[in-house]
Amino acid sequence: MKATTPKILLPERYRAVVGALFFFCIMLLLFTLRSPGVFLDIGIYSAIFLSLPLFMILGLSLVFCVVAGEIDLSFPSIVTLTGFTFAWTLENTGNNFLIATPCSLLVGVLCGLLNAFLVVKLGLSSLITTLGMNFALVGLTQILNQGQIRTFEELNDTIIRTVLVGSTGPVPNQMLWALVLAVILGLVFHRHKFGLHVRICGDNPEAGRAMGVNIEATKTICFVFVGVASSIVAIQGVYLNSTYFSTVGDGFLLPVLAAIFIGGTPVTGGRGTIGGMVVGAATVAFIQTGVVASGLDGFWTSFGFGLAVVLSLFGHRKFSGRLTR
Repeated sequence: MKATTPKILLPERYRAVVGALFFFCIMLLLFTLRSPGVFLDIGIYSAIFLSLPLFMILGLSLVFCVVAGEIDLSFPSIVTLTGFTFAWTLENTGNNFLIATPCSLLVGVLCGLLNAFLVVKLGLSSLITTLGMNFALVGLTQILNQGQIRTFEELNDTIIRTVLVGSTGPVPNQMLWALVLAVILGLVFHRHKFGLHVRICGDNPEAGRAMGVNIEATKTICFVFVGVASSIVAIQGVYLNSTYFSTVGDGFLLPVLAAIFIGGTPVTGGRGTIGGMVVGAATVAFIQTGVVASGLDGFWTSFGFGLAVVLSLFGHRKFSGRLTR
């Protein structure tokens, strides 16, 4: 009788992570072969870790929303609006971080509650509603800001800036904060009952209601979470650049969505992974830098995002036996 090698079966929640990691390693290998002098130098990784945490924080919040069966496309405009709130409050309170931060977070919470009211209470499509809110909130910010570029050079030497966006050795502090947040949210998503409720919302909400799960409250929290994450990114952005401008959120939409889907979270809801999203965010950040470092024009970046999303599906298929759908 012929001996057979037993198959190693990964638990369901690890398959998407392994699939995303498989694609990331292949991509990094190709970039390294193309430009070994760049990708074998630690300096390129320090540079990537400056922006990667911003994608990670937004993506972490979006995972909860997508798994709950909804989607929030307004987060770039919430970053813009909460950033304006933070910058305006700093200017009018003598750079008082302790006043500006809660004001910005409050605006983020209100934006999340407004989206939740329109989607959860009124039953509107989350895709269309949040897309409309994205335009509306950007317009509102432009009206309030009047095209001003607000600079905060006096923040460069403050302790708060060092803690938020300084560096520990070659690693930017915002990367460390993002990793801590990812660990906490990973535990919430996979180990806490709230994470279970989120998955039930996207998988079978009627059965969830029968089990006593408050579907409306759970989805509302997910939308609020997106607002809070957007505010955190806006605050970090102001400290990172020492500047605020009203187009600060424009570059987040496609990369963050790509990070979520590359990470193995399907648009159908009910399933998702925090670890996969972290790998997906790293993939997106490396594409942005790797395209230019490889000697290609920056115009190839969007092409790289699209190709990464499509090819990552084959990585998920290899480890889960099906395409993400």
